[in-house]
Amino acid sequence: MLLDLRTIINIPGGIVPFDMEMDLSKLHFDSVKEFLAPLHVTGQVENRAGVLVLEGHLSTDMTCVCSRCLKEFPKHLALKIYSLLANELQDQDNTDYYLLDNGFADMWEIAGTALVLNMEQRQLCKPDCKGLCPKCGKDLNDGPCDCREDRDPRLAVLGQLLENDK
Repeated sequence: MLLDLRTIINIPGGIVPFDMEMDLSKLHFDSVKEFLAPLHVTGQVENRAGVLVLEGHLSTDMTCVCSRCLKEFPKHLALKIYSLLANELQDQDNTDYYLLDNGFADMWEIAGTALVLNMEQRQLCKPDCKGLCPKCGKDLNDGPCDCREDRDPRLAVLGQLLENDK
């Protein structure tokens, strides 16, 4: 999606608002089962003394898979975005700016990059999720399992001392 900024490039104080939705069906994250809504992007681009400043918000709803217990859960994602836009770069190594293409900003590049950079690699259904038992696979959030805890083989001799002491 392209945002036309030609009307404000040379007009300090000029503002171009935007409100758009972007399809996320082609994005894949290991911890996201599906996106339930398109990426909603709102905000404005303002010419501040010759510098184009994009400020806005991203939001979407998704179904995530907990990295510990593997349960699916709904999650709402909301982010603020802030980017600088330029017609041309003086310094080719400067990656702080997004380049305009004939006065148009590529909103998918800006919003998609912000989404990818802020997406958590591991999603948790709750901060204190206990996960699954590595032996029997029981969800430890529902209570403890009946598995015996393995002792470290290096401490087996100490375990024998405790058993002999009884």
